[in-house]
Amino acid sequence: MNKTKRYTLLPMLLAAVLILQLFLPMPASAATEPPAVDARAAVLMDAESGDLLYALQPDDPVYAAGLTVMMTALLAAEAVDAGDIDYADMVEATTSVRTDISEDAAIQGIEPGETMSLQNLLYCALIGSGSDACNVIGTYVGEGSLSGFVERMNTRAKELGCKNTHFGNTHGLPHAGQQTTARDMARIAAAFVKHDELMNIVNTISIEIPETNLSGARHLNNGNYILRSDYTRYYYSYASGIKSSYTDEAGFCLASAVKTDDSYVVSIVLGCISKESDSGFMDIQSFVQTRSLFQWFSQNYGLREIVNPMAPIHEVKVELGEGSDTVVVCADGSLSLFLPNDLVISDHYKRNVKIYSEQPGAEPLQAPVERGQVLGEMTVTDDAGKVYGPFKLVANTSVSVSRFSVLKHKLKETFSKPFWKYVVWGIIAIIVIYAILVIRYNVIRARYRKMRRKQRREEARTNSER
Repeated sequence: MNKTKRYTLLPMLLAAVLILQLFLPMPASAATEPPAVDARAAVLMDAESGDLLYALQPDDPVYAAGLTVMMTALLAAEAVDAGDIDYADMVEATTSVRTDISEDAAIQGIEPGETMSLQNLLYCALIGSGSDACNVIGTYVGEGSLSGFVERMNTRAKELGCKNTHFGNTHGLPHAGQQTTARDMARIAAAFVKHDELMNIVNTISIEIPETNLSGARHLNNGNYILRSDYTRYYYSYASGIKSSYTDEAGFCLASAVKTDDSYVVSIVLGCISKESDSGFMDIQSFVQTRSLFQWFSQNYGLREIVNPMAPIHEVKVELGEGSDTVVVCADGSLSLFLPNDLVISDHYKRNVKIYSEQPGAEPLQAPVERGQVLGEMTVTDDAGKVYGPFKLVANTSVSVSRFSVLKHKLKETFSKPFWKYVVWGIIAIIVIYAILVIRYNVIRARYRKMRRKQRREEARTNSER
C-alpha cells in the first residue's frame, strides 16, 4: 500500500472510531469518595430509614453541648401533638429557671415569674441558645418537675433507638455522666425534623420576641451560620436547621439537614475546632465540614424509589372471575431511600413476596375480588440483611363473579363426591343396558318380520299353484 492510500484511510478510521463512541453506552460514574471530615465524630443519616450515608466514629462517646436542646424541644412538640399543651400557652418561669447553668453560659435573662408563650420560649432556646428557656420549657412540659422532665428525655432517647446517650439537664451544659454519640444525636434529629413547627423555628434567621411582664423585647439572631447568606464561607442554600453549639468540652457542634421531596437527610458534626483559613479568617469547622458533607451528598446521592405503589408486583390467579382469571397486586405503600446515583437497585434490594392464596394448603382465591383487597404482603431486604416493610399487597382492580363459572364450579364440586360418582355410573350402566335391550329387541323384531314376509311369499306361491 502506498503512502497516499495510507494517509487517506487514517482519517476514515478516526471518523469510524468517533462514530462508534457516539453509540456505545457511557459507563456509569462511580460515587466520589466522601470528604475527610475534621471532627471527633460525624454522621449523615437518612432520617426516614435510619441508614447511615456517612459515618466517622458514629458510636464514640462525645459531648453534644447545646444539641441537647433538640430533645427538649422535641418533647414539647410531642406534648403539643398529644393535645396536652399548646404552643400558644402562656408559661410562667419558676425558681428552676437557672438550674445547672453556669455564670458564663448563654441565657436569655428570663427571671422567675416572667411569662411568655411556649412558642417564644422555643425561639429563645433554639435560636437564642437560652439555657434558661430550656429549663422553663422542661419544667412546664414536666408538669412542674424539671428532674422528671430530664428522666423523660432519657426515656424518649431509648425509644428512638439511642443506645449510648444520657442527658443530665435540658440544655447540654456540662453535667456529670452526660454523653451521647453522633449516631444517637442523628436519631433525635430525625425525629425533630418531622415537626414542621420546630423546623419553622430553627430556619428563622432573626426574630423579635415581644416584651413580657418582666422584660423588654428580645432580638434573636440565629447563630447557625450555614443558614445565613451573609456568612458566605459557611452558607449552604439547601440546608435546613437545626442547631449549632459550642462549649470547651464539646467543641463546635452542628446539627443540620437537607430536604429532598419531603424527605430529610440529617447531619451531625461534633467536636470541631476553629482554624485559620487561606483567606485569613478563623473558620468554625462545624459549618465548614457540614457544608462539605452536604455538597458531597448532593453530587453523589439521590432519593431513589425502591417500592412504587403504582407498580405491579405480582399476578394472582382468580377462580370464578367474570372476564378475567387473574388480578394484579401492588404495594399499599412506598419506599424511597437516599442512595448513590450509580447504584443498580435490583442488584442490592430483593423483594420477598408472599401471596396468601399461593401458600401450601391455602384455599385458592375466588371472585369476587374488590379493588384494594389485601391478597398478600412483601418485604424488601438489602445486601446487609436489613428488612424494610412489610408492605401489604392489594388488588389494583376488582374482579366480579361469573354466574356461569359458579354454576360450572358447583356442578364439578357436586359430581366430584363419591356418592354422585356411583349415581352417575349407575345411570350410565342403565343407559347401556337399555341400549343393549333396545338393540336386541330391534334385531329380534327384524328377524320376525323377515320370517313373516317369507311365510307370506310361500303362502302366496302355494295359493297360486292351486
